Amino acid sequence: MKKRSRKRQKNIFVPIVVLIFCCVFTAMVAYGWQSRKKNVKVANSSSTANETVESAQGETSGESETQAVSESETDTTAETTTAAPETTPSPDDKIVYLTFDDGPWVGTPRLLDILDQYNIKACFFVTAQYMENDALVDMLKQIKDRGHNIAVHSLTHDYKKIYASVDAFLADYDAMDDIILKATGERTKLLRFPGGSNTGYNKAIRTELLQAVRDRGIIYFDWNSFDGDVEGKRGQALIDQTIQQVNANKHSTLLMHDMPSTAFVHDALPTIIEQLKADGYRFELLGMDTPPKQFAK
Repeated sequence: MKKRSRKRQKNIFVPIVVLIFCCVFTAMVAYGWQSRKKNVKVANSSSTANETVESAQGETSGESETQAVSESETDTTAETTTAAPETTPSPDDKIVYLTFDDGPWVGTPRLLDILDQYNIKACFFVTAQYMENDALVDMLKQIKDRGHNIAVHSLTHDYKKIYASVDAFLADYDAMDDIILKATGERTKLLRFPGGSNTGYNKAIRTELLQAVRDRGIIYFDWNSFDGDVEGKRGQALIDQTIQQVNANKHSTLLMHDMPSTAFVHDALPTIIEQLKADGYRFELLGMDTPPKQFAK
């Protein structure tokens, strides 16, 4: 009787063990699958975050003659230029082209006064971020009347909106150019892409966009020197970075910003001008005949 009872217990025990093993195995497989899904999701999120950070640094990174800090990512940073015009400066000349992005604003006249003081002309890559209507038109007219060049940066400076498509970019460009025409009586053929020509925001449309711009006869300008103003450089630190980066280039296209949050640039500009003159540089006006610095082509 005992033998039969033990045999019956053994017969019951084996299926139970098999059942437990199957449950454990199934649970392990399910856990592994969920972990894999979670890891993929985290990896994708991390990739997206990195791209956003890389693309949203402002006018902050690009490579040229000096690793000038710029607004863009650096995946296509080889500098190229269009065919040099007849007025190409001598390779031995030390030249600075002052460029100011993102304005104008109500503080711009102070910047114009400083430039007048040193008889220096600059190119203003303008937006409609801080002024509008007649006030914007009047300020653009004042910039032009004082001998400076006006070029398109963007109407809105909204990266996601303007780089949504080639048509979206050109519509934004035309809207800003219409305001420039109203203010100066002339359209411009000068452009600086928000973020630079190789910004992460235009990556999906970059090749088509650059061709569309060239087809219109528009010349776009990046830079090879940057003062660091939108990255927190102020005072002597801003002056030092500017001098260092300009001195690394014989022909320097210098990126600075003219907007409310960078009003401190006005304070540093006289020292920068005087130091660069002492270093043997002369200041010229960036225009249609200037060989452009271009991150992407």
